[in-house]
Amino acid sequence: MMWKNDPNRLGGGGRESPTPAPSPNSLTSHNGLGKNVVVGLIGGAGVMGQWFRRFFESQGLKVLVADLDTPLTSPEVARKSDLVILCVPIPEVAKVAREVAPHLKPDAALVDITSVKQAPMEAMLAAFPGEVVGTHPLFGPGEESINGRTVVLCPGRGERWFNWLKDCFDRAGARVKVTTAKEHDRLMSVVQGLAHFVLIALGTAIRELGVPLQELEDFATPTFATLHSLTRRLVSQDARLYACIQLQNPANRVALRALEDAVADILHFIQRQNVDGLVRLIEEIR
Repeated sequence: MMWKNDPNRLGGGGRESPTPAPSPNSLTSHNGLGKNVVVGLIGGAGVMGQWFRRFFESQGLKVLVADLDTPLTSPEVARKSDLVILCVPIPEVAKVAREVAPHLKPDAALVDITSVKQAPMEAMLAAFPGEVVGTHPLFGPGEESINGRTVVLCPGRGERWFNWLKDCFDRAGARVKVTTAKEHDRLMSVVQGLAHFVLIALGTAIRELGVPLQELEDFATPTFATLHSLTRRLVSQDARLYACIQLQNPANRVALRALEDAVADILHFIQRQNVDGLVRLIEEIR
């Protein structure tokens, strides 16, 4: 299975200057895992896979990559690595986990970097009896440094590799947030699911209205300009990634039902020209 051009490695974000990487010796932590750790990236030729390759190499670690046109296959990388990270699209995690799990060392760890955590982690835990960690970098491949950026860690099974990863990210200046897979997905249903849905809906409505974009830009308010810019940024990236985020997070259904109810309430006040009701709703949000 190859993933070089698949979409689960995309995202946005600004850039910031990289900070000096810790020396390899600084990654020798209390859990007994030292600087000779080998990191394997399955699907590592994608944009986030490449980003993590640069990151781990900057920490003085050896990194192996399996993807389209790479000399090493996924089973070979799994056999030779201590930490195997799945940099593949959300729908592929279960299949790929089953493919590489038989080749992992018993004391290795299986990790993913997907935007959804419950289903991928359940798949990894079912496929591999060893240590499992879920991660979600809340930034895209445009970031030069992890310093100041947020990485979510979700414990799966075992503590040794979880602590090693947390220590690695902490030392590089990341903001590490630890939570459960279920809580991660609940929060992401708002941060990603709801936010992306609103932007996709806005873009769809603008298209359906048929207003020339130049006219919209000529008459744009600051609020519209911001929303329109965010919409254009989202739709300029890989559509399959954003489709997966909408479809694969089960918590999105609750968030979108809340949005549906909110739209119904607003329409109710508008249709009845109920100024007081709409004012009250806006003040309640405040």
